[in-house]
Amino acid sequence: MRRRGAALVAAILVVAGSAGLALLVHLLLGLLTLSIAVPASADGRRAASALAQVFAADHPRVRIRTVPVPDLAAAAQALDAGGTPLAIVRSDAAGQNSQTLVILRRDAAVFVAPGAGGVERVEGLRGRTVGLLDGRPLDEGLLDRILQHYAVPPGEVRRRRLALDRVPEAVRRREVDALFVVAPAASGLWLSLYAALRKAGADRPRTFEVDEAAAIAREDPVLETIDVPKGTFQGSLPAPGDDITTLSVSYRLAARAAMPDWLAGEVTREILTNKARLAALDPGLAGIEAPDPDDKAQALPIHTGTAAYLSGNLPSLSDQMQDAVYWLGLVASGAASLGAAGAALYRRVRPRQPPTRVMRLLEIWLAVPAADPADLDALESEADALAATTIRAGAHGRVESTEMRLVTLLVSHVREAVRRRRVPGHAG
Repeated sequence: MRRRGAALVAAILVVAGSAGLALLVHLLLGLLTLSIAVPASADGRRAASALAQVFAADHPRVRIRTVPVPDLAAAAQALDAGGTPLAIVRSDAAGQNSQTLVILRRDAAVFVAPGAGGVERVEGLRGRTVGLLDGRPLDEGLLDRILQHYAVPPGEVRRRRLALDRVPEAVRRREVDALFVVAPAASGLWLSLYAALRKAGADRPRTFEVDEAAAIAREDPVLETIDVPKGTFQGSLPAPGDDITTLSVSYRLAARAAMPDWLAGEVTREILTNKARLAALDPGLAGIEAPDPDDKAQALPIHTGTAAYLSGNLPSLSDQMQDAVYWLGLVASGAASLGAAGAALYRRVRPRQPPTRVMRLLEIWLAVPAADPADLDALESEADALAATTIRAGAHGRVESTEMRLVTLLVSHVREAVRRRRVPGHAG
C-alpha cells in the first residue's frame, strides 16, 4: 500500500512538472494563431492582410489567420458561434457577443440625386427608385431604418442594386431617382461615383443629408451622427455643396468576451500604435481610433481588456510574461523540493525486503533435507551460481556488505547440508 501511495505521489509530481514545463515552453516559444472572420470582399481581404503583416513583423509568434465569410453579417455570426475569436463587424449588425477592440473606420450614409429638380429630401423618396451599390447587403437595412423614421413605408420605395460601372447607364435611362451610398467620407469611392454621375449627364449631382440623424441615433444607439464638411468628396466640383450632417456606421475589430484581457489589450495596443503602418498597407484603415471607455451610453460594449489598456491599468505583455515565468519557476522549484522530500520519506519508511538471492539460498538450504538424492547436485549447483553472481556484483559495488555475509553463510550451510545427505545411511 505504501509503495502504491509513493508511486501515485511521484506520478502526480511528474505530471505537474511536465504541465508546467509545457506551459512555459508555450509561453516562451509557442505559436499563437488568432483567426479573424472577414467578409470575402476586396476591402475585407485588404484589412485582414494589413493586420496579419503588422502582427507578423512585431509578434513573430502571433499569426493572424483569415477566415473568409460571405458578408459582415456572417462575420458577426461566426464570432457569436465561437468559430473565430476575432471578426470585423459593422455596428448596425454586430451580433450578440461582439465586444469592441478598436474602431477601424466610420462610414457616412449619404443620398445623392443625379441632378437638379429631382429628389431633395428623404421624404421625397416615396414611390421612387433608390440605387444601392452591389455587394453591400447591410445598406438596404440601414435605408429601411431611415425611411421608417421619416414615416416612409419601405415597401413604397423601389430598390435597384448596381455595380459602380453601371451607374452612368442607370442614370441616363432614369432607372434610379437617387443613390444611397455608405462609405468613408475620405474614400476614393466618392470621386468615382461623382465622375460616373457626370458621365451620365448629371453635371451637378445633389447631395442631401439625413437631417434628423441625431434623433435616429438616439432611437438606435448602434448608429451615430457624422459631420461632412463642404467639398469633402473629392472631385472637379465641390461635393457636398454645403456642410451636411448625416448618419454613420462604424466598422470594428471585435472579439468574444471569453478572450483573456491580456490578449485583448495586446491586440488593441498593437493596432493603435501601428495606425500609420496599417493605413499605408490599406487606405481603408486610415480612420482607426480607440473606442471611448468612458462613454456609458454606447450600445456596443468594449472588451474589458481594451478598457483596461486604454485606462492604463493593464500590464504590458512583457511584464505578464515575466510574471508567468517567475510563478512557473516557483511552482517548479516547489514541485522539485516536494518530490525530493517525498522520495527521502519513502526510503525511510518503506519496509526492508531481503535480497532475492538471499531468499533463494534460504529456500535451497531448507529444501536439501527433503530433496531426492538425484536433485542434490542441481541444488548445490544453483547455490554455487548464486554465490558467483553475488561475488561479481560485489566486485562492482552493487551489493551491500550485509547481503554478501548472508550469501556466504547460506552457501556454506547448503554445502554442509548436501554433504550430510550424501553420507551413507544419513536420511536428513
